[in-house]
Amino acid sequence: MDPLVSFFDPDDCSPNCVQQTNLHNINQNVLPPEPQVGNIEYKLKIINPSKQRFEHLVTQMKWRLREGQGEAIYEIGVEDTGALTGLSCNDMTASLQTLKQMALKLGATTTILRDRVLENNKIVTEVLVRKVPDDQNNIEIRVAVLGNADAGKSTLLGVLTQGHLDNGNGRARLNMFRHLHEVQSGRTSSISHEILGFNSQGQEINYSYSDLMTAEDICEESNKLITFLDLAGHKKYIRTTIQGLSGYLPHHAMLVFCRSCRNDSGAFKYSSCT
Repeated sequence: MDPLVSFFDPDDCSPNCVQQTNLHNINQNVLPPEPQVGNIEYKLKIINPSKQRFEHLVTQMKWRLREGQGEAIYEIGVEDTGALTGLSCNDMTASLQTLKQMALKLGATTTILRDRVLENNKIVTEVLVRKVPDDQNNIEIRVAVLGNADAGKSTLLGVLTQGHLDNGNGRARLNMFRHLHEVQSGRTSSISHEILGFNSQGQEINYSYSDLMTAEDICEESNKLITFLDLAGHKKYIRTTIQGLSGYLPHHAMLVFCRSCRNDSGAFKYSSCT
């Protein structure tokens, strides 16, 4: 879903094509050919399409959104072969405006993820198109968090969902624990749920987004919602962990390694199971 990550600096994410950064450090000038299936679409340019062409583009976008379960990535200034040709600033502005009109036709939103200026001084832009299904309030993704005991899973999720760094004594993970013995031992024994939301502009929405933020507020403010399943890492609770993986049907699994425990084989046992 992020095919141009090697072509863009993650720190460069501008809302328009005014910001220009030359890519002297890029050795590649081509992407893989456009995939026939999936939610990624290449467009060299889409300027002043005819009515018939516009309807075709909207239908194509609808299909890409369906493939991505409500999300699609458009690479503007890229040929179907994957060649990064780029567009002038005026042509890119016109193409982005057409893309926005296509999205509005479907009730979707567009967000520029990043753009870059190539060595030929032309621009390539990556755009996220997102549409919440009509029967849902937001797009939901479930992520199971796995890892050995003491790998820092609960602390990581506590920082992400609460919006505050840990104090070095385990404060961040306290909100993830559900039982007194978990607080006392510092180890998760049950399946804990926490949510992290994102609005249409990609800004994270967690409990620090505003004062007195509740889970209901996060759901209402978010266009995309990630539900984290914090699973136990100790082998004593392996049955509970397996229940979380099989019973909650997560879309993705995130494996957390402890950087200071390089010789710990527990995490590798998890990776072999998943």
